[in-house]
Amino acid sequence: MPDSTGRMSERGSAFYQLSLLILSLYVLAVLVVETFIITDEEVSRLLQYVDLAICAVFLSDFFVNLYRAENRWGYLRWGWIDFISSIPAIDPLRWGRITRVVRILRYLRAVRSFRVLYRGIVASRYESLSLVIALIVFFSYTICSALILEFERAVPGSNIQTAEDALWWAFLTMMNAKPSIDQTVSGGATAVTLVLNKVGLLTFAYVNSMIIAWLVTKPGREASTTS
Repeated sequence: MPDSTGRMSERGSAFYQLSLLILSLYVLAVLVVETFIITDEEVSRLLQYVDLAICAVFLSDFFVNLYRAENRWGYLRWGWIDFISSIPAIDPLRWGRITRVVRILRYLRAVRSFRVLYRGIVASRYESLSLVIALIVFFSYTICSALILEFERAVPGSNIQTAEDALWWAFLTMMNAKPSIDQTVSGGATAVTLVLNKVGLLTFAYVNSMIIAWLVTKPGREASTTS
């Protein structure tokens, strides 16, 4: 929302803004790769799916900030760029995300030092760690999906030939399903499968540890509220 000087201020913790910054840089990198490097139509279509998912995050952030803003018209004075640039499948507008990067960088600079950022992360360890895990899973899922499609489309007789095939393969691999490993043909695809499989195992281990931690601390919380 705009502050008293009319400049744009971002809501959320410093680590949340850092996560948005990473996503913004990631989606800009995807746009550059899709525009200047990728020639395969199916790989380009997969990257557009990735862009669609990130757009959903950016749009959600925009609407939450708009809802919470004290001066909504003042917020829209700057926030409309975020809204327009977060609309998927409009390539020229997607470059508007550079303004999001600039504003979030200004916010992080306002934090003044990494020490303050570190204190903020320590104060919300579970939230920060969950965001880190979510980013790792998302990046692993999207990058491995694109790589597997690039590797397998070059091999005759491969079962992974479309963007949907690659995304479904990546999902099965993260779920540690055996058929996903049997689908790969090329050596590069096998290596990517093993990487994504390990990421899936680490994710399950993290989720299980969070559930156990919640169950262990729940009786203590209930006792403190009843006393």
